[in-house]
Order: sequence, then structure tokens, then C-alpha cells
Amino acid sequence: MSGTTQSGTPISSLPRASAVSGTDTLVGVVTSGGTTQAEQIPVSVLAQGISETIGLSDAVSSAQAAAATAAAQAEQATENAANGVNAARGKANGVAALDASGNLALTDGTTLQPALAVTPATQTQAATLKPLLTLDESTKIRTASGDLDLSEMATAMQDDDYLTVLGGAVVARPSVTGTIPADFTVNGNVYIAPASYTSNPSSLPAGLSVDADTGIVLTDGSVFFPNTINNVGVLCAVSE
Repeated sequence: MSGTTQSGTPISSLPRASAVSGTDTLVGVVTSGGTTQAEQIPVSVLAQGISETIGLSDAVSSAQAAAATAAAQAEQATENAANGVNAARGKANGVAALDASGNLALTDGTTLQPALAVTPATQTQAATLKPLLTLDESTKIRTASGDLDLSEMATAMQDDDYLTVLGGAVVARPSVTGTIPADFTVNGNVYIAPASYTSNPSSLPAGLSVDADTGIVLTDGSVFFPNTINNVGVLCAVSE
């Protein structure tokens, strides 16, 4: 920039400001309303003029409005999703619901009610399910033969497809059963065969064999012998 100040100092020799604030004042030539004159121009006034000229205030306002709209839409979407999940909890074709105790809960049309307690499996025990709802005679029980009313289960368990073993447990009746020879003995609860079966194993019932050294009766599990259990291949006696 060329020229001099009123005192005769070249403008280019004046010190340069490293920073300004809104309260600082610049000196410049301003043409306004057909009049041109030197004026003091506060930095804040200059900044406001530049902002209005380039539309910065409008852009900021638009950005703020857009951000507020996006935030409101996100909040509404979150609420809608939560409402959708809550509306489907515990209902058919909906989502599973657990109560504070970890029980599976189903809706009664108004609120969620605990329906099924789940005991997770451990290294020594299988997982178990315990109904928590009151069951009546119209309750359906699913079986390999189809759904049965609870009132029909007693009859179903007495037919030829089922067998009561091990202290009252009801299991499906094995398709192949055998009979323990009368000359077998029991040591503890382990079946022992006479030496004659060691020398003539073909006389043993199907599915059984004998350890030649101990006489212990072994089973391959292919044949079920009532009141026995297959203990890792050893045939053992149990009491009903």
C-alpha cells in the first residue's frame, strides 16, 4: 500500500497488527451515500458488514436449524424404535422378553408375566426349563407324536410307547429289549457272568459281552435290559 500519513510517515512503514479484537478501530476511506471520507471503523462493524455481505449469519442460522431438526428426528427415531421393541416384547412374531429374574416373560395383553424359568446347563447338569404359568387341563404338551392336552398325558404315558424307569422317570420305550440270564450275579451293582459265558460267548444275549479277566458284563447299548443302566459300557443293576 502506498501513500503517507498526515505526519508524512509512509504507510508501508507503519507497524503491522498481529491480532485485533472487536473493540479495536481501523482507519479507512469509506464511500457511503455518495460521500467519500476517512472514518474510524471498529473491527466489529467491519466484521458485521462482511458477514451480512457473504450471508454468513443466514448460513449459521440455517446450519443451527438443520442440526436441531436432525437431533429431533434422531430422538424421535430412537423413541419409535424403543416403542416398537416394547410393543413386540413377549408376543408372537415379536421379540423375547426377560424379567428382572431372567425368566422368559409373555404378555397377558397388558403387562408382561413370567412364563418360563431357565436354569443354564453346567458341567454336571443339563439345562432345565420350569413353567411358571398356571397350567390347566387344556395346556398343550408337544410330543414326537404331536401335541397333546395335559389331561391326555397320563394316558399317553401308559401306552406301549413309554416306560417308567429309574425311580419313576418316564422315557420312550426302547425298540429292542432283552432279558438278563438268571445265572448272572451282581457284585455291588455290576453284573458278573459265570465262566461258561467266557468260554462260550455266543450264548450271551445280543448286545452283551464279557470281560475275560473279570467276568464283568459289558454292553454296547444296542439292547435295553429293564432295571439296568449302561455305565460307560458296563452293565449295572438299578432298583425301580
